[in-house]
Amino acid sequence: MYKKLAVCSLLIAIIALILPNYVSNVIGTIIGSYLFFTNESSNSDGTIFTKEELKLYNGIDNTELYLSILGNVFDVTRGKKHYGPNQQYNVFVGCDASRSFVTGMFGKEDISEEVIDFSKEELRSLNHWVKFYKKEYNQVGKLVGKYYFQDGKPTPYGEKVNKLIKEAELVKEHEKEQSKKFPHCNVEWDANQGSKLWCSNKSGGISRDWVGVPRQYYDVNTKSYRCACIKQDQVNNIGNIKEYEGCDKGSNICFVKT
Repeated sequence: MYKKLAVCSLLIAIIALILPNYVSNVIGTIIGSYLFFTNESSNSDGTIFTKEELKLYNGIDNTELYLSILGNVFDVTRGKKHYGPNQQYNVFVGCDASRSFVTGMFGKEDISEEVIDFSKEELRSLNHWVKFYKKEYNQVGKLVGKYYFQDGKPTPYGEKVNKLIKEAELVKEHEKEQSKKFPHCNVEWDANQGSKLWCSNKSGGISRDWVGVPRQYYDVNTKSYRCACIKQDQVNNIGNIKEYEGCDKGSNICFVKT
């Protein structure tokens, strides 16, 4: 950058001596603009690291500590008590160990960028870590590999993973909305009576001005039934619920043997 600045300054000075002022001013402006925009473009996304380069940011070959998650490189140097040599999370430093953030497996053979086989819950957990690093540490660049090309643009694999994460987050939001609309029942097991299912105005952790009655509610996301508290004036209008056998359909308490 400084060499480029020196060369450009010299060129402007020479042009000023040879050409008329108005011409030299125009050319000088063009050269200055080129210098500015070239510099901005090269740094807009931070540094592009190869895997060999990232390995050096391990606190030994280089004093800085860098790690990558989903191809995003973060400077975790200020967390050296956790990430420094011989520390608990040093396994994440100098590489992309995206998979281990979720699996908790830290052996060298377990270090991998591969996450496309993760469940929705695992993808949300991984996204939680990405948000954590973006909040707590500075992102300094991107890693060439599964997630980014040499020019810093996302790979098809990276785009696919990001799409899956967005879908997983949307499912979670839908589940939250469904839990508010159809709160979970309170559950208590008794050896003699079986499972006690009941509704209150706070069951499922949802405070409300109604109680509801226990029903088997089919969740399309999990593809299974769960106990939900349903408003009594809605029990005949919802198609994906059914009564518990042997229970009073108007009671907020139900005992299920199985």
